[in-house]
Amino acid sequence: MAYDRNSIINILANKYYYFLCTLPFQDQLYMKGIHEGKGKFLANLHIHLATKDLPKKWNDKRYSTDYVTPAALEVLKNHSVKGLEYEHLIPKKKYIQDICEQKAIEGSLTEEFVRNIINQYLWTATVTSEEHKNLSRRVMPLNWDQTNIKARYENAGLSLLKHSKDYFS
Repeated sequence: MAYDRNSIINILANKYYYFLCTLPFQDQLYMKGIHEGKGKFLANLHIHLATKDLPKKWNDKRYSTDYVTPAALEVLKNHSVKGLEYEHLIPKKKYIQDICEQKAIEGSLTEEFVRNIINQYLWTATVTSEEHKNLSRRVMPLNWDQTNIKARYENAGLSLLKHSKDYFS
């Protein structure tokens, strides 16, 4: 089964909602033990779903992204991922995970909320390692309107292209 963005978002929302609702947040030792897994759950499942149907020789997360910089696209077209980085346009911990976890702790999390926030903020890009160094790592620009998903990249002077993947062949 080929996964388009909507299918991926729906699966992620369902599984992430289930995951968060089953965590015993009040059990400090358990939460300490699962800390790293909790932080990687969403990204790992997203990468799995996004790369699942890529052609075998193109099966790397850097080929699966939603956006790509022009410089990174040239590297990808040459069937290479050397010197490329996989990036989230919006820092997922602050703008997705922390918010969803807080709602789960409060008992107010819904699958619809998870779907909406993932659909709004879970976007990925492939950039060169040099471009990656110019990006603010975990924060959006101070004047961010919470809508423009490309704001961090624009702030760093980087342009993003829709990653069409038409070079697979």
